[in-house]
Amino acid sequence: MPSSRRDVSLTQLTYFVAAAEHGSMTAAADELFIAQSAISTAITHLESQLGVQLMIRQRARGLQLTAAGEDFLQRTRQILAQLDDAMASVHSESLRGRVGVGCFRTLAPFFLPTLVRDLGERAPQLHVDVTELTADEVGPALAAHRIEVALTYDLGLDATLRLERLAQVPLYAAVAQHHPLAQRESVSLAELAKEPLVLLDLPLSRDYFLRTFTDHGLQPTVRYRFESYEAVRAMVAMGHGFTLLNQQPKIESTYAGGSLYHIPILEPTHPLDIVLAWNDDGALPTRRARAFADTCRGVIGGADAATTVDAGL
Repeated sequence: MPSSRRDVSLTQLTYFVAAAEHGSMTAAADELFIAQSAISTAITHLESQLGVQLMIRQRARGLQLTAAGEDFLQRTRQILAQLDDAMASVHSESLRGRVGVGCFRTLAPFFLPTLVRDLGERAPQLHVDVTELTADEVGPALAAHRIEVALTYDLGLDATLRLERLAQVPLYAAVAQHHPLAQRESVSLAELAKEPLVLLDLPLSRDYFLRTFTDHGLQPTVRYRFESYEAVRAMVAMGHGFTLLNQQPKIESTYAGGSLYHIPILEPTHPLDIVLAWNDDGALPTRRARAFADTCRGVIGGADAATTVDAGL
């Protein structure tokens, strides 16, 4: 018969989350500066108290969560985050501790340095743990409570998420400075479809770019595919084709030394929204997550967003 829930300690929950996230009791012990045996004993007792196996111990493959363990991990992360927030609220004059946030992979280099700086000035005792994500990873990361809030594009996001739009960015074409289309005031999709396409090949992003053509009855010629935004820009700058992007870095030169020329697209296309995404499960966001969100609103949704929100999808 499982013991009362009052017999489960916060130490057990903390050790369980650390071991689950590292996939190793040894790694969890190193992070928490305790003996590995303490982690193992605490989790064994926790499983006994709950009356269910949470982890499968495999010497070669480390720890694997059972279905019950996966569910317990998600709930425990949320419990610990809310508890930390409740304890931090006692010190209402300051924010402290850690906040887990997600950021769309190609938005990170454009906004995170400023966000972390501004949040650090506001709350120097608050540490931001950033997870880089693609659009298809945002929902699962929020559902599993690996992160509390995500800064992302609104690309195929789960309808159960709560979204707040910060800015909207249009689609444009980019070619090398010496490309025949360079210096044009606009370009049609039909013209672009005849050129080789260097595609930013990220989940859901690729579909968005390709759908821009198929929505107009056109089929682009994909010559190269890269998951790296900078690889796409470098290939285009060297004359290997054109690309479609939504945001523009302030510096046009690439790692290889070439430069891009940006051209508005003649036909109507779908812009993308930059959004904050939250779980819409009724739980209140922590003060730390709200502080990160407030900083995003100031940096991205501010009056000068039009000049700073030009980054690559």
